[in-house]
Amino acid sequence: MRSIRGILSLFLAAASGGVLADWTRIAPDDGIFSAYADKESIHRQGGMVRMQGLYDFRRQDFTPDGKALYSTVVLREYDCGKRRVRLLSAIDFAGAMGAGAPVSTSETPRRWEAVVAGGVDALYLELACSAK
Repeated sequence: MRSIRGILSLFLAAASGGVLADWTRIAPDDGIFSAYADKESIHRQGGMVRMQGLYDFRRQDFTPDGKALYSTVVLREYDCGKRRVRLLSAIDFAGAMGAGAPVSTSETPRRWEAVVAGGVDALYLELACSAK
């Protein structure tokens, strides 16, 4: 039952992430991708914040098993006090800006990682942690 709920939540995130999200660009196109955040998805619980992000690739990329993608929507959790982040889930899409069919999903939370100053994750963390 847990996996059915997980898959359902991923598809609901896909529907809201790609089509209904209000994406705000947080970093300029670096020649590889542009980074966006959905400010409306910010959910704070104490010093922890969850927020959806989107990577929109300039050129077609591929999943590890060879499926073509143009964008990835991620759900991350930020530990504002310790300045660290972890990926909770990700969905790769066949189209740009979270459009098209989902081609790959992951709902396995990853390990915590320190946020490196000056990187894209630092921009995400500042946005998520400064939200009221």
